[in-house]
Amino acid sequence: MSWLLDADVLSQPVKTRGNRAVIQWLEREQDACYTSTIVIAQIAYWVRTKEGRTRTRLQQWLRRSVDVLEGRIFSFNVATAHVWADQKFLFEQAAKPMPVEDSYIAATARRHDLTIVTGNDKDFRRSGLKVFNPFKELPGVER
Repeated sequence: MSWLLDADVLSQPVKTRGNRAVIQWLEREQDACYTSTIVIAQIAYWVRTKEGRTRTRLQQWLRRSVDVLEGRIFSFNVATAHVWADQKFLFEQAAKPMPVEDSYIAATARRHDLTIVTGNDKDFRRSGLKVFNPFKELPGVER
């Protein structure tokens, strides 16, 4: 199985109180993990909200993470844009709109047939989306 990491999961290793079980899962699954430019943007914004040494440490971590994920960060391109448009139309017809950034991440996962790995499973549990919440679904994990 291949995974698309959401920001809350990808950032666990750098958090002060990162979830040990989730970090270990990331280490085991690292070769099957992907993410999106939208997630990188969310994390880059989060880094910019910090100051001083914390910000410097997070910037270095983000650069290393992007390097490690080289070739496994999907852009929001034309093909994904069409998947997003179809998905948005269906969700709105069902009166279940999705936050825009999450909808971009979902379209990326759908386009590349990936399972979304997130603690925010409420927003992603939609028809046709595969979701794994490691904070709830890994044995012995407490958030």
